[in-house]
Amino acid sequence: MKITKIKNSITLTLALAAVVGLYSCKKDGLAPSTTSGAKISFGVSADKSFASATPGTAAAAITWTAGVANISQFKFEAVKGGVKTEISARGLTNVDLFALNPALVGTVIDTGTYKQIEVKLEFVKSGSSLPLSVQGSFTAADGTVVPVEIDVNESFELKAEANNVFVDKTTDLKSIIKLHLDKVLAGISVADLGTATQTSGKIIISSTSNSAIFNKIKANVASAGENEFEGEHEHGGGHGGNENDG
Repeated sequence: MKITKIKNSITLTLALAAVVGLYSCKKDGLAPSTTSGAKISFGVSADKSFASATPGTAAAAITWTAGVANISQFKFEAVKGGVKTEISARGLTNVDLFALNPALVGTVIDTGTYKQIEVKLEFVKSGSSLPLSVQGSFTAADGTVVPVEIDVNESFELKAEANNVFVDKTTDLKSIIKLHLDKVLAGISVADLGTATQTSGKIIISSTSNSAIFNKIKANVASAGENEFEGEHEHGGGHGGNENDG
């Protein structure tokens, strides 16, 4: 009986030692947490540059004074290590597009090299607030200054590509989407705005007011964004959409 007990005790001890040893090896072999200290923040802002002239026409120029956006979600899509990855962050409401320091929302990001990057913003209604609303003033051909308000009152998605970036454990990355208002107005002339219907002395452009101009703007706005990274470590160069992940 004693011998049997001793054998059983030795067997149990060896089994426990093997389990502990195996666990210790696996634990030692794990890479440190890749998200430790690595963060990415998203934001959006607008510039005030004028529209480029449409060939054969005089481009409409609006002096922008205010703009507000409502975004439900930011999505960061890229390829890392040959695998497509997606990071998302909840959006921002009532974003002042001309704020000196854009509002930001953040999340964690794994370390590594990201290629074929695309950042998407989902503009949606938030309560009674529109997905996108910008205001300014337009100078007509006769010199008259007319207030203008563009209300994109339909949900839409804006996409912007970016260069490849390398993220390390201490990276504090900012992805700022620049909404180029000159591109929003592409193809819209002085004559278009000069003959637009006015409401109480203001040109309101929406799906229900000056809809022909609105349809041009709606077609432009989805591709009017440009992604700018702040705090990134450039790695490999080149445009994300044209690079093949190795």
